[in-house]
Amino acid sequence: MKYKDLFDANGIFTQTEHYILRRILPEDQPFYQQLAKAETPAFLQNTSLAGTSALAWEDLLEEEHLTCSILQRDTQAFCGFCQFQWIFTDAPELGIDLLPDYQKQGVAAEVLPAFLSQAKKLFPIDHFYSKIKKNNIPSQRLAEKIGGICIGMKSLLPANFPPEMMSVAEKEFPDLFYLEYHFYRKKE
Repeated sequence: MKYKDLFDANGIFTQTEHYILRRILPEDQPFYQQLAKAETPAFLQNTSLAGTSALAWEDLLEEEHLTCSILQRDTQAFCGFCQFQWIFTDAPELGIDLLPDYQKQGVAAEVLPAFLSQAKKLFPIDHFYSKIKKNNIPSQRLAEKIGGICIGMKSLLPANFPPEMMSVAEKEFPDLFYLEYHFYRKKE
């Protein structure tokens, strides 16, 4: 299957009752930058790394990432992004980022099942994973609700970070710690 065949003639990947997931477009870049800034850990806010993201904007446009913009159906207002990074690998990474005004509104709970259902129709995805911030309890609950299994806590700290300092880092910089969830397709 070719990347362009993932979307209909209007660039739509899938829809729900209230939201449209469409192909990411260049005009979505300001929203992405707003999300990247909001996701930057607090201690990096006033550094040259402020507003950076794991994937640069240009990377999201590449065909190895299935990135969809989430729009409200009735107003076409931009709500956020939903994506599978590295879709042609054995274990793509699932991610969703919402603008602050759309968080805790049930957007992810409505959008993720539709996104996953459509992706599973188009790709032979048997396993994928997601990283969820340690203090993001609603996202952890949603991951579990849609079949995710938490395999443990990980950090963004270097591998040689002193183990005796880990608890201090976890307390002082909670944004550096996340839970990794794995999802497996049920055998039929």
